Amino acid sequence: MAVLPQKRVDHESALIGEHLYVFGGWDGDQWFSRNEIWIWNVREEGNWIRCLTKGNYVPPACTGARCVVMNGIFYTYGGYKKGGGLLGEIFGLDLKKLNWSEIATPVTKQKPWQRSDCCLWNMGSRMIMFGGENGERIPKEDRKS
Repeated sequence: MAVLPQKRVDHESALIGEHLYVFGGWDGDQWFSRNEIWIWNVREEGNWIRCLTKGNYVPPACTGARCVVMNGIFYTYGGYKKGGGLLGEIFGLDLKKLNWSEIATPVTKQKPWQRSDCCLWNMGSRMIMFGGENGERIPKEDRKS
């Protein structure tokens, strides 16, 4: 019988070469583990592989985070954490070692505000972020009809 990841929404996924990586998410009741990543080879008719990750700075279980892959590192940003609250940290998973680390933002640089469900992509060696949700409601008078 095939091994499959549990159904989920608001997870992160990235296709690197012929491997699809899936991390995090939520199924309405359960927040998925912060230290596992699922990998599937899109060219082979095989099972998903559940890999346990390690590291001193493992991102918390969350939903709505976004990811980008650059130079063999799976970067994740933002999301809603289990128990409430938004995240604003950047974490990196070395895909060869499966080891997480927190990515420090230089003190001289402005840190983006915490958010979930943003667009995140890379352009060369830069990570570009746009939009997202910061948990605040739009005042009625500011909404468009």
